[in-house]
Amino acid sequence: MKRRLLTAAAGLALAAAVTVPVAAADPANAKNSTQISAICNGHPLMVVVNGNGEFTPAHVVGSTSVFIPTAFNTTFTFTPTGGSPMAETDTSSKAAPITPTTTCTIPLQTLFSGPQGTATIEGTVTGFFTPR
Repeated sequence: MKRRLLTAAAGLALAAAVTVPVAAADPANAKNSTQISAICNGHPLMVVVNGNGEFTPAHVVGSTSVFIPTAFNTTFTFTPTGGSPMAETDTSSKAAPITPTTTCTIPLQTLFSGPQGTATIEGTVTGFFTPR
């Protein structure tokens, strides 16, 4: 029950917080997009995820490169306003990932903060960049 509540609350709050006007060909301004900073191979970068599927590709900001995730070890924490934090860890992976892969660190960061509460993310994601 707690997991369902966390998922529903985080999903609703995330959808409400990241809804912005659509700008053609710019994933950073697309409806329901989320910007996340990461460190890959020692290099900081900003990516934009536009979608809500588990393995949705991330567009590298300022580049034509895309990061295709194959495995996650991330923790999402949602803290409703006036409430206690609710955390959910995702350790999913694809059955037969493509190799070679890169593991990126997602430092603790706020995904959104608003009247509904605050959501954070941290952990690692493994995948590969295109073009290869």
